[in-house]
Amino acid sequence: MKPFISVLAFIIAFGFSSATRAAEPSTANPSDAVRGFYRWYVTALIANKQPMENRKEMKRFVTERLLSEIDKMKKGPDGLDGDYFLDAQDFDNLWAKNIAVSDLKVIGKNASAEVLLAGKGEMRRKLKVNLVSDGTAWKIDRVQGRE
Repeated sequence: MKPFISVLAFIIAFGFSSATRAAEPSTANPSDAVRGFYRWYVTALIANKQPMENRKEMKRFVTERLLSEIDKMKKGPDGLDGDYFLDAQDFDNLWAKNIAVSDLKVIGKNASAEVLLAGKGEMRRKLKVNLVSDGTAWKIDRVQGRE
């Protein structure tokens, strides 16, 4: 009976860990990396959290180089006017679910894509996102507003 309970416990634990991994956003390709990041980022904003303060999670999606650059911008004479990743001072809750990635170009370990975050009425943001691959995941390395 003891071996049966041990095997059952293992199967249950493995099932939960597999389900958790499946729920995590994928960074295996550039489009999924962008969608996963913006879904996580905007959802955090909706929950009144500061995603930039969650460095561990940010490092899953964003290069260390970009995080350092943003830190320098914040401390600079002009500061950082608005949200770097949204190129805006406000956001729409619908952006977490309305993320369109288009014009994806991949050249070796570099990629770029056009991103549209669509919300209510005029609440939309067009962005150009550059990514780099670290060999296992695609990470955002630059974001530019398009409007």
